[in-house]
Amino acid sequence: MARGIRARLKRSSLYTFGCLRPPRESIDEPHQFQGPGFSRNVCCNQPGFHQKKPLKYCSNYISTTKYNVITFLPKALFEQFRRVANLYFLLAAALSLTPVSPFSPVSMIAPLVFVIGLSMAKEALENWHRFMQDMKVNMRKVIVHIGDGVFVRRPWMKVQVGDVVKVEKDHFFPADLLFLSSSYEDGICYVETMNLDGETNLKVKRSLEVTLPLDDDAAFKDFRATITCEDPNPNLYTFVGNFEYDRQTYPLDPSQILLRDSKLRNTAHVYGVVIFSGHDSKVMQNATKSPSKRSTIEKQMDKIIYVLFTLLVLISLISSIGFAIKTGYQMPNWWYMPQDAKKIYNPTRPFLSGCIHLITALILYGYLIPISLYVSIELVKVLQALFINRDIHMYDEETGTPAQARTSNLNEELGMVDTILSDKTGTLTCNQMDFLKCSIAGVPYGMRSSEVELAAASQMAMDLVGHDHNFPRTSAPHGSEIELEVVPTPRTGSSHNRMKGFSFEDSRLMNGNWLREPNADIILLFFRILALCHTAVPELNEETGSFTYEAESPDEGAFLVAAREFGFEYCKRTQSSIFRMSVIVKDETGQILLLCKGADSIIFDRLSKNGRSFEEATIKHLNEYGEAGLRTLAFAYRELEVSEYSAWNDEFAKAKTSIGGNRDLMLERLSDVIERDLILVGATAVEDKLQQGVPQCIDKLAQAGLKIWVLTGDKMETAINIGFACSLLRQGMKQIYDLKHQFLNLAVDCASVICCRVSPKQKALVTRLVKEGTGKTTLAIGDGANDVGMIQEADIGVGISGVEGMQAVMASDFAIAQFRFLERLLVVHGHWCYKRIAQMICYFFYKNIAFGLTLFYFEAFTGFSGQSVYDDWYMLLFNVVLTSLPVISLGVFEQDVSSEICLQFPALYQQGPRNLFFDWYRIFGWMGNGLYCSLIVFFLNIIIFYDQAFRVDGQTADMAVVGTAMFTCVIYSVNCQIALTMSHFTWIQHFLIGFSIGAWYVFLILYGMFSPKISKNVYQIFIEALSPAPIYWLSILLVAVACNLPYLAHISFQRSFNPMDHHVIQEIKYYKKDVKDRHMWRREKSKARQETKIGFSARVDAKIRHLKLKLQRKSSVLSPRAVLYPTPT
Repeated sequence: MARGIRARLKRSSLYTFGCLRPPRESIDEPHQFQGPGFSRNVCCNQPGFHQKKPLKYCSNYISTTKYNVITFLPKALFEQFRRVANLYFLLAAALSLTPVSPFSPVSMIAPLVFVIGLSMAKEALENWHRFMQDMKVNMRKVIVHIGDGVFVRRPWMKVQVGDVVKVEKDHFFPADLLFLSSSYEDGICYVETMNLDGETNLKVKRSLEVTLPLDDDAAFKDFRATITCEDPNPNLYTFVGNFEYDRQTYPLDPSQILLRDSKLRNTAHVYGVVIFSGHDSKVMQNATKSPSKRSTIEKQMDKIIYVLFTLLVLISLISSIGFAIKTGYQMPNWWYMPQDAKKIYNPTRPFLSGCIHLITALILYGYLIPISLYVSIELVKVLQALFINRDIHMYDEETGTPAQARTSNLNEELGMVDTILSDKTGTLTCNQMDFLKCSIAGVPYGMRSSEVELAAASQMAMDLVGHDHNFPRTSAPHGSEIELEVVPTPRTGSSHNRMKGFSFEDSRLMNGNWLREPNADIILLFFRILALCHTAVPELNEETGSFTYEAESPDEGAFLVAAREFGFEYCKRTQSSIFRMSVIVKDETGQILLLCKGADSIIFDRLSKNGRSFEEATIKHLNEYGEAGLRTLAFAYRELEVSEYSAWNDEFAKAKTSIGGNRDLMLERLSDVIERDLILVGATAVEDKLQQGVPQCIDKLAQAGLKIWVLTGDKMETAINIGFACSLLRQGMKQIYDLKHQFLNLAVDCASVICCRVSPKQKALVTRLVKEGTGKTTLAIGDGANDVGMIQEADIGVGISGVEGMQAVMASDFAIAQFRFLERLLVVHGHWCYKRIAQMICYFFYKNIAFGLTLFYFEAFTGFSGQSVYDDWYMLLFNVVLTSLPVISLGVFEQDVSSEICLQFPALYQQGPRNLFFDWYRIFGWMGNGLYCSLIVFFLNIIIFYDQAFRVDGQTADMAVVGTAMFTCVIYSVNCQIALTMSHFTWIQHFLIGFSIGAWYVFLILYGMFSPKISKNVYQIFIEALSPAPIYWLSILLVAVACNLPYLAHISFQRSFNPMDHHVIQEIKYYKKDVKDRHMWRREKSKARQETKIGFSARVDAKIRHLKLKLQRKSSVLSPRAVLYPTPT
């Protein structure tokens, strides 16, 4: 029986709302261009005309790099000297060439050149990688006409304006083309624009009738024409131009334009002529220049540099004033002072001497500002990026694609994200729907459970087993009845092989069994609507004899597969209106039927009084489907009289072929007239197949406290359905539309925001609005060329390296293969990188203050003489060798908790957005620690060595001995401090801390072996003077303990009385409470979830509350005594 119905449907007459080609006499007149903006002239098939002005247009070469060969040096230097510290060291290096410098020029210039050079080399390497990805696109091949009807393959970058190109099926268009002809006789082609506007439906493009004969290579031998049109602009949906051919002029509109990066589908080939190339194309016009992005921490670091520079100037002023006073009042009495040939100090002019000394002091105290900080951070970030690239948990086995940190400048910014702005198509969805359930004539069909139902059942089962509940349990005789309602049917063990798009299981409708159902006639209508009411394009598979479908939305594809499985196969194409979709058919009896589907709110408003028989039951089923996370549509129909249809069809045909601005309004009005007095048939429920792990990823990000926005080019209904599928939306949420004023103020307080029908430019503008309006870190993620603008505009851009080109990846800062990897990128690597960089920078300032201020104390102690207590080589090696490696290991390997704990306790991520580890309180705390350490190091050593013998033979300490002992104490103190700071130790950290201390002694021994001409005052100082002296070793122990005791007391007090989240988790893991006390472990995990109204968990919780309420009601009916006799306390 089913086969017979299938055959009759193939032979039935279909009348659709599809567009008709207007008759030739109704075509508009040529456009009359007035004013600027319409100066483009294209000589078709004559690219040579565009090699010189005024018709010389840009090439088809595209570049997304930040630098080129010419601009690299000036732009890279500008980037480096945007950093305040580098500007200071440039000035200091210049001043080191003058006589007033306390150090040699080499000791100042060499570190600066090394730091700047290393940073620029890193920028050049990252820019090279971007260039190579650009070249992959530029070197794609397309077939180009070279003359005499001959076509050859050329790289995209060689295509010029005016070239005639031939694009084959499933290839991208290399530039914006005027569509001339196709492999179809009527000059149509099907185009997928997902890369441009995010829509997955195929667009039908039509060539001008006059160019239809240009249907093979030879036809272009003598082809000549001229196009006059609008100038390059970013608007994807408009085009105005004229086509002059064969002494006739024809108007052009968007239906004849094939845009770059859209794809040819279901068409063997097309011919087109290039109108806009390269950066003039509309997709590139929507892109923005590669921005120069700096992380929040790096910007704040500049403010810290200002603070330190202020401190530097302050103590330099104090030093210069002290020097001026000494020079003017005391130096005339110093008979032993020789004449100063350089005129640096002059007792007769103390003010001038003080000004000169100010320069000396600014250079001397420059170690307060760490020159190696930037290069150390650069090195750490590169190594962090290497770990991101090699994270096996972010490797996509299906495509063989790893994660890629395309720039390492923003690693720590990953841990400070407040708002994620995501594309939909190809990013969240995989464009697949599964037909799961349906309601026909008030009867529910479909036994399989959705992912939300399964998750809710699993969670309730864990709750029932794990601990007691506040809802009553039922007695044994009724337990099985309730259990059937709580635990859905498992999704495994299917009796037949599931087909893609069809997960329906119910024997009542399968294999023709629906004919035995009580309402078989209504079920027949339901299947007809399922098979006919859509906008899909059928394509016959010659091998199998069946049809495949290119649908406007994935749910339509699922409907067609389901209809085929039920015995109804479709082979015609229909058209949709905005909110609903209708088709008019004549069945085998001659009855004309209007078949309609749409959102339930729209369909129910159009039902007739006698068409609501199943409304109450259908609404109940729709609510249940919505709670289960399924995407729903309502089905209805209406019988039409022949006279009514004929009159309406005449009006409809006139409206279709009319020319004017009110054409769409006329069509909508006529559609509204016919789609009235409908009779409800039923509803469908399909499960939106998101990309693997998307709901779980969104759920985890929501628990981490992140706000998630979706920006899509899809229509509103599709966007809302995706929102429900992703668990960004759920039943009961209030939806707010069309808000024009105070958009941002309202949006930032919403649980989720979905922006639909947005162009690429608008995506970038929304991203900018959120970034600038909130002042918080934004992350944009997408996979297509339409996402490039927002990816570049956001603080962090993430590209998904999917199958739809690499434009998003080329413009991104980080690239991943699937959206689900964003969870680990942020919650694990982002959290780690933020804390590592924050702690690393704070430690850097601590150790440089601890070291640098000792120079100030010593100069004050020696009459502001400008004398350094340390040898030049000590100072040169302090940041480069002796303290750099442990801090680098901190930045690379430090983990407050493991990656598994990060994922189990997502609320830990909020430490980044709240900036708990790099706020001014913590920064000044570390500075204060450095100040304390400098005081202890200097004054304890002065007290110990100043006026007593330190060797057995009674010798006292000279400046070299005091300086070396003091420097040794600094090395020990700062290395012990970093050991106390670390939470996660490997052999590498142990080795590097020990190596830093050991390297100091190795250097001291080797340096002391050199001739006194080289080693000067430190000749054999360690072997002969320091190592035999017990007081030297005791002073090291005393100073190191005294320096680190306050930090140890502080951290002990904090962990005991005011612990942070990670402190609690560390204690639990250390005492293995996660294994010994699972109940406590689950409690702590539940507390570590940020309160949120979105995400899979929020939806599951809502489902659990619903199920518990049903259980309570059922239990109160089954056990009335529970109400009469309360449980004794």
